[in-house]
Amino acid sequence: MPQPKNTALRVIVPVALFLAGLGVAAAVFVNSGPKGRQPAASRPHGATGASGTPAREEQAGAVEQPGATGMGAAAPTVVTPGAPTASGPEAEVLKGLRAEVVEGAGSSGFAGIGSLGAGDGYNARVEFTALGAGVRSIALTRHFDTVRRQTHTVVQREHVVKDAGGVPAVVAPMAALGVTVNGVEVGVVGAYDEAGGVMVGRPVWREVGPGTFEAFVVNERGERVLRLERRYELPKGSYLVRLTQRATNLTGIGLRVSWQHYGPVDLEQDSAGYGGDKRRVRFGYLLKPMSQGTDPTVSSNEFLTARSDVVGSMGPAGYEAVMPVWPNRTSVSSEYRLVWAGMTNRYFGVAMQPLVGAGAGPDQKVMGATLDRVLLVGGSEPVVALRTTWGAREVAAGGSVEERVGVYAGPLSRAEIKKEAECEAVGLRGLVVYNFGGPCGWCTFPVLTGLLLGLLRALHDSVLFDWGLAIMALVLVVRGALHPVTRWSQIRMQRFGKQMQEMAPKQKKLQEKYGSDPKVMREEMAKLWREEGISPTGALGCLPMFLQTPVWIALYAVLYFAVELRHEPAFFGVFQVIAPGFPRFMGWFLSDLAEPDRFVYFGRDLVTIPMLGPINSLNLLPFVLGVVFFIQNKYLTPPTTTALTPEQEMQQKMMKWMMVVLFPALMYNAPSGLALYFITNSTLGIVESKWIRAHITKHDLLKPRAKGPKGEGFIQRMQRLAEERQRELMKRRGMPPPAKRRP
Repeated sequence: MPQPKNTALRVIVPVALFLAGLGVAAAVFVNSGPKGRQPAASRPHGATGASGTPAREEQAGAVEQPGATGMGAAAPTVVTPGAPTASGPEAEVLKGLRAEVVEGAGSSGFAGIGSLGAGDGYNARVEFTALGAGVRSIALTRHFDTVRRQTHTVVQREHVVKDAGGVPAVVAPMAALGVTVNGVEVGVVGAYDEAGGVMVGRPVWREVGPGTFEAFVVNERGERVLRLERRYELPKGSYLVRLTQRATNLTGIGLRVSWQHYGPVDLEQDSAGYGGDKRRVRFGYLLKPMSQGTDPTVSSNEFLTARSDVVGSMGPAGYEAVMPVWPNRTSVSSEYRLVWAGMTNRYFGVAMQPLVGAGAGPDQKVMGATLDRVLLVGGSEPVVALRTTWGAREVAAGGSVEERVGVYAGPLSRAEIKKEAECEAVGLRGLVVYNFGGPCGWCTFPVLTGLLLGLLRALHDSVLFDWGLAIMALVLVVRGALHPVTRWSQIRMQRFGKQMQEMAPKQKKLQEKYGSDPKVMREEMAKLWREEGISPTGALGCLPMFLQTPVWIALYAVLYFAVELRHEPAFFGVFQVIAPGFPRFMGWFLSDLAEPDRFVYFGRDLVTIPMLGPINSLNLLPFVLGVVFFIQNKYLTPPTTTALTPEQEMQQKMMKWMMVVLFPALMYNAPSGLALYFITNSTLGIVESKWIRAHITKHDLLKPRAKGPKGEGFIQRMQRLAEERQRELMKRRGMPPPAKRRP
């Protein structure tokens, strides 16, 4: 006999699924944009202006010494208040320190390192600027801006922002800003040509070899006091640029020298569409010595800072130009020690770290520097840069001291980072997180994302060899693994729903009889539940389904952030093969699992919708998803046989259309890989639900289970159930039942 339809289940399940999906989608957009409006362009402290003077953080009482200013001039000397003063011969040596000007040099002829040639063995190409011997750009050899593979992805570049008067302010990644010699700050950044965007006149850095630069600090008599050297190296097959900074004492007295230079600078936002701005600032750190001990493990889970939080809000005077980011309130209170600092977007990251070997102890990994956030305001959005100030070190007369820094600039791939021995030594794999942050951050466990990504790679690399099929197969595997929990949950929920339906008339009589006395009615109702053998815990049958939510959120995050899916077509690129002459119609369809499916590509942005981004294509998969949701909704919530109030009918209709229309609409600009995930998951959910219902009907599983004898233990209960199962099988086969076990 067919079981009565469980209306409660058919309402609860789609509502739960919808709310979970809506929560995940909403989490994608949390903290996705800068806060506040932007004022007119202004030069921040720490940026380089046209005059060649590094604009520094304002300090009360700072005294600027007389020095040349204007185009091409060296930076002036700044004496920090409270710095130790010298006397006698030492005072003469250190008097009037400035950077030596390099006559007739420029940056246009600087040789880069690495190569963008596919057969040259390099992973990147690094170009340099004479501004502080910094990086003009880092382009990746095997990564491109679009699936057409025409323009290489640039993960770091020099930024130029002009103020209201047209004067440029410049930030170059890793550019040296200055050195402090016995308490005297000397700018070593150089000058900038506002017209051509290249060095002209008299810069302070000269190239002495590919990726190697030198500068000199001289006193007012023109005597060289300090030789500065910056040497960049990029081995073949590596994303880790190695930077060695050496200061050589050319005097007969001891010096204390410290460096100040930029670190990573803003990465480009991967996409202006679905998900918003996912750029972040990350830190790796060691615990306080007492807690860390000799354990070399570097932690990184404490800080998942959105770029918008680092930019901050605009106050009455505009944005804060310089803001300390390490040490910060959390690191000070917990006594954390900095190891690495990085900036990431959705698929790429740039991180600065010490260069240490695999066997290095905790103390060797500590990066003895403080970090500030420097902001260039102007243009469409502010530019964020990290400024590094190292602790002072003693340099004996005629001696030298060096700082060795690694700069990882590449994809957010744990497999790629693992190949770099120096990156592994400092735990840089912590730079890669599959986590949306915000309210859903806690439930995206690293163990889950690691397992799911490993399984996805295995399905692609060893079984299916196609990322689209691998996504669909991964959903099938996950649903199969969770099927026992899903089946148990649905059986419990339907059994409880049937019991409540059968008990409804008796409950109604009790309400009519004892409605005026709530206390008595509660007692009689509890008695009725005991007599009918109904437990309130049956209502918790839906709880295991909600416990599965972290798994699905983790899978969602993996598919969203996995760089492996970027620019990868689905289904072996079959649509690109069958429609090569129709670039706008199907030629782009499912050509990139990290972008919308683009069934018809318009080639330009027609309109920009908040939260969705620019609409430049007709996407098919969201409509398919709406159809699947409609079928799922219709199957799980058929017309009820009981009378509903007008309010209940309206609520059911609203929920139905929210499931069918709203969620697919929010997914319109979603990556096609995520759309495949939702379509596959919902389709398998329909099939699974149908199979479970058939299984329930076949085995009459909605009948309440008989209770065992009082005091029966676990072993006895298992033995009794096994015997009952054996008797049932023998009865079906027409065999005489076995003798009952004696107690």
